[in-house]
Amino acid sequence: MRERRPLVTLKSALTLDGKIAAPDDNTGWITSDQARLHVQTLRHHTDAILTGIGTVLSDDCLLTDRSGADRSRPLLRIVVDSQLRISPHSNMVETCSDDVLVATTSAASPERRAALERKGVEVVVLDGPDGRTSLRAVVELLASRNYLSLMIEAGSKVNWAALESGVVDKIFFYYAPKILGGTQSLPVAGGIGRRRRSDALVFRDVKLHPISSDEFAVEAWMLRQPR
Repeated sequence: MRERRPLVTLKSALTLDGKIAAPDDNTGWITSDQARLHVQTLRHHTDAILTGIGTVLSDDCLLTDRSGADRSRPLLRIVVDSQLRISPHSNMVETCSDDVLVATTSAASPERRAALERKGVEVVVLDGPDGRTSLRAVVELLASRNYLSLMIEAGSKVNWAALESGVVDKIFFYYAPKILGGTQSLPVAGGIGRRRRSDALVFRDVKLHPISSDEFAVEAWMLRQPR
């Protein structure tokens, strides 16, 4: 409220060694039914949810609030898609009811934009560095529309882009009692990362939440570095 922007939470489900996806087959879930039910509670208490086009293409996800509880406003579903690769026949687009926004760049096809808009999807151009969509601009757009909270549920690249851009306020990571190992399994945050341990992103006020008998979640707040 003081900074006049939404609270941004980065949520992920990962193995004990910090992996979110295997290199070949990702059939099934990392965490249990109980953990995924808890996620619905988080979704219910957020105004908007964001993912990347990679997650949409691989999972054809819905990103809906399935808690069954009443909401004060519809959950806004956001896809970061710099080239507008999302299909007009994807689950998110097919279930759109003025609640899907695709953030893209000026390099995207006008024809693809028109096809999505005919389905009721709002498409906004938010150019960022290196030809990618600006996550900071997404947060600023939400702020201008009085959205109070945003949850990011995305893949490795978008997770790191969000952390590196400084838009993330807190993390909520669900840990499953599993290890994938290997160098090709995707970590929770990919990209170039930080090259020195002294430059690592630092968190504070860490809390552990028991989820099931063998699972837990870690909640922590980003320690803001002076600019």
